[in-house]
Amino acid sequence: MNSSTSGSLTSVPNGRIIGFEIAELRRVPFQDSLYLWVRGTLPAPGFEAKLAPRVYHDRPDYWGIEVVVVANAENIADDASISLNFEKSVPLVGITGNRGISVIGANQIQQIEISDESF
Repeated sequence: MNSSTSGSLTSVPNGRIIGFEIAELRRVPFQDSLYLWVRGTLPAPGFEAKLAPRVYHDRPDYWGIEVVVVANAENIADDASISLNFEKSVPLVGITGNRGISVIGANQIQQIEISDESF
């Protein structure tokens, strides 16, 4: 997969799929919601990472959630010490497939099984 030409198939039409390092499920203390948490590195300053669920007509076995970047002019700065690392999360309510989720990045696709007990 070439990240420079991989466009998003989500509601982020100007998004570009990028790689990620870690994707895991987390539960927020004092809440019942299950979250997808993803960590990675931005390609350059001036970009913002997003977790973008794909849009489906019917519920798939694995709901695709893309790791994408979009240009963000507000984040462009001359400071070379700006961190390019990102951590993003998204609640999984309403965006899980029959068997789980599929985290889609430029460097990997990671399927995560989610059972009814996970919620």
